[in-house]
Amino acid sequence: MATGRPVFDDVIVSATMLNRRSGEILDQAWEKSVTITRNEQLFALLRRDQAAEMTALLHCAHQILDLFHAIERIRSSVVLDPADEFEWLTTFALDDLKDMVDEVYTAYTRAQRGEIPLEEVNAVIHEWQESAWAARSPDLGAAFEAPADEVPLTEPILVSTARE
Repeated sequence: MATGRPVFDDVIVSATMLNRRSGEILDQAWEKSVTITRNEQLFALLRRDQAAEMTALLHCAHQILDLFHAIERIRSSVVLDPADEFEWLTTFALDDLKDMVDEVYTAYTRAQRGEIPLEEVNAVIHEWQESAWAARSPDLGAAFEAPADEVPLTEPILVSTARE
């Protein structure tokens, strides 16, 4: 997961140096990113797992930004289109939306620091979404509205067996 290191805390080498000492430069790229310069161009050389992690974090950040934007539109009394992917947010009261923002942001920050897997952020959002679906369920609503029909339990009858 993310380690919180700066992306461009790197070694800078020329393309010529890369051609002459590629093994040594690849060893350096194992430790931290390497910037390769050629004319006015700059290229980044870093491990694939680091690039994949950065891409996943960026994708997750985009999703969260879209979610937060939808929440802000709801807070501003904008009616979301029923086809909007975040229309389910309209199920919640404004206080609940604030709680969701706090919970999602905390999860993302912890994932960015490498404290939890990035999948946990999606799990938090998914749980809120499932809560919205449950709250909209007519069956669940009817179950909560129904009067309690609890029956007290009776004492169990102990039957002796022939082995005793």
